Amino acid sequence: MSFAALLFAIATVVLNGSAQLLLRKAALTGADPAAPASLVRSPWLIVGVALYGISVLTWLSVLKRTPLAVAAPFVALVYVLVPLLSRSVFGDVITQRMWIGMALVVAGVTLVARR
Repeated sequence: MSFAALLFAIATVVLNGSAQLLLRKAALTGADPAAPASLVRSPWLIVGVALYGISVLTWLSVLKRTPLAVAAPFVALVYVLVPLLSRSVFGDVITQRMWIGMALVVAGVTLVARR
């Protein structure tokens, strides 16, 4: 993976993970799919969806530079980033099993990225 592709991949993971945290914040502060008006009034939801959109653009930049078979596993790092950030932002608990799983994700992405 080229340096530029790596930077765009990291940006994709950070943007995607941040979007998920913002969507959770939106859900916790009143955004309700059953009440569409609550969705358009939620700045957390609007920014979260915007970050998802930007992450699609950064992901396209990755795909221009890297084979999909190498690039796609990199997105799995969201499964590491989100629990870590959710722990610090929302106080979520990370179990021993989750720590092991996150370590395996990092190991797998490292193996695939090195081809």
